[in-house]
Amino acid sequence: MTLTQTGDSDVCLRCSQQGPTCCRIAAGQEEFCFPLSRMEKERIQEHVPYTGGFALSDNSPAFVKFTCRLFPGEEELVKTLFPRGKEHFRLAVDSTGACRFLGPEGCEIPQEVRPYYCRIYPFWVAGREVIIFDSPTCLARRESRSLQQLLNCLDTNKANVKDLYGRLRLAWGLPPAKGASKVNKGF
Repeated sequence: MTLTQTGDSDVCLRCSQQGPTCCRIAAGQEEFCFPLSRMEKERIQEHVPYTGGFALSDNSPAFVKFTCRLFPGEEELVKTLFPRGKEHFRLAVDSTGACRFLGPEGCEIPQEVRPYYCRIYPFWVAGREVIIFDSPTCLARRESRSLQQLLNCLDTNKANVKDLYGRLRLAWGLPPAKGASKVNKGF
């Protein structure tokens, strides 16, 4: 396994050069970019002093519905965190839909500083199980035939994915595990 300067596996570097990637979104789909918590945004700003890398987005009904799908059974908590009429930060994209932090050598944000969602992708946690998003844009996903191969390809493991998922939940203001009662409005 070869890692790039920012800590990416070689497959992520190849993906960023070949495209399509998880770092691009179709025009008009910006509302489906994942939100950034205040803490994630500040962490990026400390390490990558780049203006124009963030955008404010409305908590549109489509965005809230999309986000609720990621947290089944916690829809009311998600709606509390992303109320109508309010906004959230996300990573900005350019006119082609590419993340403003996507450079010719891949992501310009060091691995340990990136938003949790970027660090966990293409994995997610459902219940207690690590699952894989069905993503045709992920070269690592296309090259791996199993969950374990994909974990190895991206130089991670199930424990790390679960840890990042728990940190994502906390950063976004969700309780550390589904079913916990406390919500922190971190946006």
